[in-house]
Amino acid sequence: MLDIKNINLISLIGILITITLVSGCNARGIMNLQSGNVFASQTWHNEDNSFTVPFVWHDGHIIIETKVNGAKSLRLALDSGASTTVLFETQRTKSLPLDIGREIKLRSSIVNVVNDVLIEIGDIKLAELTIIHVPIDQNPLFDSYEMAYFDGAIGFDILNHFNVTIHYAEKLVTFSRQDAHLDFIDDKWVTLPISIQGRIPYVDATMENSEGNLSQYSYVVDTGAPEYIYLNEKLAKGIEFPSVFVESQIQNFDGKHVIKTSRIKLFGLAGETFLDIAANDLPYFEDDYGVGLIGSGLLRKFDVHFNYRAGYMALHRNTLSNKTYIDQSGFVLEPHQLGGIVKHVSEDSHAAIIGIKVGSIVNRIQGITLNEENFDLLRNLFRSEVSTLMICWQNGSVNECSKLNLNNSLPL
Repeated sequence: MLDIKNINLISLIGILITITLVSGCNARGIMNLQSGNVFASQTWHNEDNSFTVPFVWHDGHIIIETKVNGAKSLRLALDSGASTTVLFETQRTKSLPLDIGREIKLRSSIVNVVNDVLIEIGDIKLAELTIIHVPIDQNPLFDSYEMAYFDGAIGFDILNHFNVTIHYAEKLVTFSRQDAHLDFIDDKWVTLPISIQGRIPYVDATMENSEGNLSQYSYVVDTGAPEYIYLNEKLAKGIEFPSVFVESQIQNFDGKHVIKTSRIKLFGLAGETFLDIAANDLPYFEDDYGVGLIGSGLLRKFDVHFNYRAGYMALHRNTLSNKTYIDQSGFVLEPHQLGGIVKHVSEDSHAAIIGIKVGSIVNRIQGITLNEENFDLLRNLFRSEVSTLMICWQNGSVNECSKLNLNNSLPL
């Protein structure tokens, strides 16, 4: 994200959602949706107290394999910022049998309330769920089936009933019963209290204010936000966002917005201090409880354990680097079946000069064909210390290649 990386905030469902009933509603479904699925049931089908599943790290999201209404191999993002489970219309879900109760308005989109949904994750069954279904023509994240690399998101509906541990470095997620004793949560882990507001977890973290003093601020813990830190400086008293930054445009359920990306001097979490950390200023972000989000870009430097019943999260530093990186390409690149699709280009960037446009399909970076498996690896080259990259793209039927100069105004 930034001059570069789109915030795929599925978390808007949790943070920015304003449900406006269209007219006359399915009362039980709406009540179920607004109450965090109080009428749903949760079943544990395992003799052990825990089980572990792999995840795929893709475009900054934790993608786990699930079943929805019996359909196998669907891909949901594990998103602690999602207060409601969301299912997108994709190539994989378009023929899924769904009990659509009614339509509601989600900002500028018309979405469906779906009742009696069954979701299976490993040995867990969640039944009688009410969820949100987003038709493809109402989804600001994906313009087409070719862009839809995952099928939705689940957060509170699983986190509220089971403990969840994300092993970022190993790409594993462990689910455990809430009354289970976990041997791996020991004195090497740092335990932090969390508060659940609007079915979203909040935790305190430390920043250096404009007077050079350390102050605590509350943040959403958002595993569905791909970058490091997001904040609205207007909400963070004593914090001034750096005057040197890059601008970009993002689009999500709340519309289109210009954001600033820079580095803030110091950010402290769970006894770890991150210096010159990459951060995004979200001037439109509104929150009664916190000043911003801690995204998976930072969380993935830890193993992260959530225990909603006991009101805490635990973090254990893993082997991933303390450095935080900023995309310097000058354009926003998102996954596509043909490689990556350009969603935004900064006017003064070298990308614009060489002819990269909104809608261009990037298919090769440094001579390597871009695909789903290597998308994150190759796009991360935009965040590296190199000054130029060879890039190939397609505008309509025209194929072009050129060297791309990276903007290193915000170095590592």
